[in-house]
Amino acid sequence: MTSMELVGLNTKWYRYQQGLTQEEYANITKFKMAYISTIENGDANLTCKNIDFIAKSFGIKVELLFKEDTAIKAKKLPARVDMYNK
Repeated sequence: MTSMELVGLNTKWYRYQQGLTQEEYANITKFKMAYISTIENGDANLTCKNIDFIAKSFGIKVELLFKEDTAIKAKKLPARVDMYNK
């Protein structure tokens, strides 16, 4: 898995853990929803500043965005957060 994929999947994982839709997370971070989708799909070449910002927005350490075990779990999440919370 590439670094971009790890950060993307872990972003998705932590967003789901907080019960947030991409739209809600976009409102919190002031990122565009399309950019969050690009991040979560592993297609965003993020700066260190944005990686730090994402970690801070979840209240986690940066290194957690690079964990492979949670990234693998994130691959199994449903397409919508409201389906996950039921």
